[in-house]
Amino acid sequence: MDRFIRRCVWWGLVALLPAQAAGAPASEPAPASRPARGTHASLLDRLFRAMASEPRRAGSQETAPTTQPQVRVSPRGVVEMHVADADLASVLKVLSIQGQRNIIASKAVSGKVTANLYGVTLSEALDAILGANGCGWTQSGNFIYVYTNEELAEMHASRNPPETRVFRLKYITSDDASKMIQPVLSREGKVVLSPKAAAGVASGGGSETGGNAFAADDCLVVYDRPERLEAVARLLAELDVRPKQVLIEATIVRAQLNEDNALGIDFNIVGGVDFEMLSSTSTGVTDLTTGPLPAPQLNNTSMTFRQDVTQAVPPGGFTFGIIKDSVAVFLRALEEVTDTAVMANPKVLALNKQRGEVIVGRRDGYLTTTITETTATQTVQFLETGTQLIFRPYIGDDGYVRMEIHPKDSTGGLTASNLPFEQTTEVTTNILVRDGHTILIGGLFREVTQSARSQTPYLGNLPVAGALFRTTRDSTQREEVIILLTVHIVKDDERLAQAGRQAADDVERYRVGMRRGLQVFGRERLAQAHYRWAMEHLSRGRTSQALWDARLAAYLNPKFLAAIKLVEDLTDRRVWDDDASSMRDFVALQIQQEQGEVQPRYGRPDPRTLPPAPGLRGPTGFESEPNEGASRSEIEDPA
Repeated sequence: MDRFIRRCVWWGLVALLPAQAAGAPASEPAPASRPARGTHASLLDRLFRAMASEPRRAGSQETAPTTQPQVRVSPRGVVEMHVADADLASVLKVLSIQGQRNIIASKAVSGKVTANLYGVTLSEALDAILGANGCGWTQSGNFIYVYTNEELAEMHASRNPPETRVFRLKYITSDDASKMIQPVLSREGKVVLSPKAAAGVASGGGSETGGNAFAADDCLVVYDRPERLEAVARLLAELDVRPKQVLIEATIVRAQLNEDNALGIDFNIVGGVDFEMLSSTSTGVTDLTTGPLPAPQLNNTSMTFRQDVTQAVPPGGFTFGIIKDSVAVFLRALEEVTDTAVMANPKVLALNKQRGEVIVGRRDGYLTTTITETTATQTVQFLETGTQLIFRPYIGDDGYVRMEIHPKDSTGGLTASNLPFEQTTEVTTNILVRDGHTILIGGLFREVTQSARSQTPYLGNLPVAGALFRTTRDSTQREEVIILLTVHIVKDDERLAQAGRQAADDVERYRVGMRRGLQVFGRERLAQAHYRWAMEHLSRGRTSQALWDARLAAYLNPKFLAAIKLVEDLTDRRVWDDDASSMRDFVALQIQQEQGEVQPRYGRPDPRTLPPAPGLRGPTGFESEPNEGASRSEIEDPA
């Protein structure tokens, strides 16, 4: 045994010699705290220290010891940490000891920590060192548990299993809502949309009527965890709100002023004609039209001299003529002023971002032909004229509304060759307008002046007498177009409803006023008068007079429902008449029979419950006798 120890010491000295040759001190005094124990003990101690300080050789599987984490926690819980490439488990252990907290980490928690933290709390330190390694922590009582993020997700999933909830939508579509809630859903979250609305009745009476399509409100079926479902509910509560509305009022004013002035003199000289002998006739002082010449007068000489410069003067105005012997002089003067004003005032209510359109006018159809190499196809197209307003509003929260708007006022029609023509005034623009304000979005002022002069050559240029041989015509056309726009953001629905009721009442007053303009002896007016008198009698308690006038009103107008209902209320009897049809009420009768309650419709009496009428006569005019051997009940109710 002693021999083995001596050999170990020898080999240790051999291993120590290179370290001394590399610069290590040749001799090292023994520590003061350790007493000298002989040569073998001193060499063995130096050997152990050299082995401990020897660096790890390349390729060796042994790991050099890491630096001890430096962690300090003050009594107030402030953490200061200085670690470099330290093991996460070691850092948590030191942090638990220094902070005197119960920290328990799972087996899957691992990693390295390099951090310098100053003046942070324990929770902030845990978040920093764990978040960098894909871990997290949770506290339960006096214990802090550290897990990986996957473990935390599994634990959370086990405690909060996914649920299914239905969210019913009021104003937004399910397609739009599903796109907006995607950011708040988890990875396992799923959304199912309600079916889209089917197409309605197609234009022109097509067959697209929806069929057995989904007819309830739009909804979302969401499958996710409870906290995610609550987030979806909060988000939809902010999104699914009632949209704003605007009331658009456009005023289109178009004024035209035409002035036309004309002046001309016309000479007619007829020679060699005896008007008294010819028995000539004239259409007026504006012209001379002689009758047929008698045969004896054909040998006489006739002469005429005309200048047609007055043809530029349109008919009308002032005309002065003199016919004396063989000379006729006519003076024509015209001054015409035409002032035309057209105003259109369409109004329409629309939702935010929704297209609105109102057209008040006419549609003229015309044929268009498309010719190919083999066929010729004709289609009918329409020309829309009148007052038209197309717009799309974008309502802001600051009281302003951005508008894409296209007002139009046009006239037109079809030519003799079935080609459309149109004269229009329209504006297309994108504007910003404040709530309740009226702005000018379009305007036009145009004036055209024409001056025409017709004369006899040379004579019309004479200084004074030239006015007798020329005609002048001046015309001025002035056109003004103004388009105004007023926007109202609807804030009070009750006020809007009240305005609508007021407008409906005004329409009813207009209708009544038009009806009162009819002839007083007409059946319609007489029926209305008797009905008003019946209501006056009824309000004063005169029931018999009220019934008389109500019956007269129903007699004069058999379709006067108010009068018919008044007669039924006063007599407590329904007006009925059988139509001798077995198919009209067939389905309703079958349903009543299945339910076991067969009741006559439209308030008709049940013949089985009517008392026998005394003196009831049959078709022959004699009273019907009961069948012999049959009881009265069997006769009244054969069934």
